[in-house]
Amino acid sequence: MPSGKVHDGFTVATALGAIPLCGWYLPPETRPLAWLMIASYTFSGIWLSSDLDVDSSAYRRWGPLRWLWWPYQKLVPHRSWISHGLGVGPLLRVAYLLGMLWLLFWGVQLALRQIGIALEVDSRSWLLRASDWALTYHKEVMALTVGLVAGGAAHSLLDMLHTRFKRWF
Repeated sequence: MPSGKVHDGFTVATALGAIPLCGWYLPPETRPLAWLMIASYTFSGIWLSSDLDVDSSAYRRWGPLRWLWWPYQKLVPHRSWISHGLGVGPLLRVAYLLGMLWLLFWGVQLALRQIGIALEVDSRSWLLRASDWALTYHKEVMALTVGLVAGGAAHSLLDMLHTRFKRWF
């Protein structure tokens, strides 16, 4: 399996290589969507790496927030279809991260309520606003999703190629 540096280098190199291609071959009105896709691809490859299921450079990159990924490490076997699946892996990591952030927010809100500070945040109205936003900006959501999936798929494909080459040689 390639090292974390190889994965990071591959992610950054392919993202940087895509930027001029977008400028040369895409019409100007679609370039912001392409750049959003490249940014989400890079975020997925660097911060939402398939290797978050082990103690890796991607896991340590989260610094003091890496505890968010500890349950994920314990629940997800390394190189399983959940972590290294071409489509499902990145989407599950995004869903997991959003769920953990929601739990963190809910816990902080509960703790503040215990000491007499009430936040005026209704999670259901927030969810409705988020779904309205996603429907309004469906092209941006699609570009974001494609980039997130492609970033995770690039990691998994690099692992598969490395394993295949090791078997051949």
